[in-house]
Amino acid sequence: MPLGHSRPRQEPLHVFWMALALAFASFVGAAAGLLWHAVGIGEEDASGEEASPEELEPAPPAPSPAPNAS
Repeated sequence: MPLGHSRPRQEPLHVFWMALALAFASFVGAAAGLLWHAVGIGEEDASGEEASPEELEPAPPAPSPAPNAS
């Protein structure tokens, strides 16, 4: 009967450090998003001017097709 473990020891997964890196990345991403929003990047159209309220209103619904009279 062999003495000791039958399988060799596996390397640890370092789950604690991965979770810590994930939490750090989420806080950095949230801070970058808040900074992006505070600076106002990306709020304007491609034309460089803000959209008027008429442009922001949704289009009226399309008319329904007429029923077939067969």
